[in-house]
Amino acid sequence: MAARRTTNRSILRSAPALYAAWPWLQVGKLWLEIGWAAPQVIAHRTRRMLSGGAFPVQADRDEFRRMFDEKAEAWFEAMWRMSTEMSRQWLDLSSSVMQPWWLYGASPAAQWQSAWSGAARRWARSAPHIARIGLAPVHRRATANARRLGRNPG
Repeated sequence: MAARRTTNRSILRSAPALYAAWPWLQVGKLWLEIGWAAPQVIAHRTRRMLSGGAFPVQADRDEFRRMFDEKAEAWFEAMWRMSTEMSRQWLDLSSSVMQPWWLYGASPAAQWQSAWSGAARRWARSAPHIARIGLAPVHRRATANARRLGRNPG
């Protein structure tokens, strides 16, 4: 009997289950891909800076300007997305914590404790989601730059 070969397709089908089991896995994957792409981009741009000398050509000056603009845009987009998501999560959590008061009025302390502990768990579970949202703009730009600069060695 021939051994069953594992294909990339079967590995990819199991990836959502892994992400659901450990939500920080997606964030780690983004960090690894950024960590792989960023040194390539840095090396390429540093080589262009050194070869350009005191008076780089217009293409190099455009690349250096783009480098600054992309970093600023990625930072602002990441901050905007994370703050928006955090405020949305905070409003959802605060409304769910206040729900026993709205529905039951003066409820027993056990209901309040349950609502607060549930809210704390939900807030902790939202942390990897917020981190992934914040890393997405940086990841997108770093990997795109690595692909673009890898195709264009000059």
